[in-house]
Amino acid sequence: MNPSLTLGLLLLPAVAMAEPLHLERELNDLRVDVEVSELETDTQPGIESGLVQVLITNHERFKVACQLHPGETEASPGLDSTPITIIAPEGRRALTMSGEYGDSTLNALLTCIRDE
Repeated sequence: MNPSLTLGLLLLPAVAMAEPLHLERELNDLRVDVEVSELETDTQPGIESGLVQVLITNHERFKVACQLHPGETEASPGLDSTPITIIAPEGRRALTMSGEYGDSTLNALLTCIRDE
């Protein structure tokens, strides 16, 4: 079998399972679970447009405040930081981010802090 074909077949599952969002996390030692899912995507040549959701579960005994910020490489003016979201103790909240980007993966930063 052709070596480049074999390599391509081995990489296929990794490409198919790529995350819709590359998420950096600044969780400040808080006990929170973070799940990322893709809600919808519209693909055009060179442009990826879609909506991703970050589901946060707070396992602390106090409220936490979380916010999504678009990555530095995201050049579209449609990508703005989400509003600060307060999550109650043992609560769950979803943050969403949408926009157009020239890569198949959206980059973002999730920050969470204790809410005083």
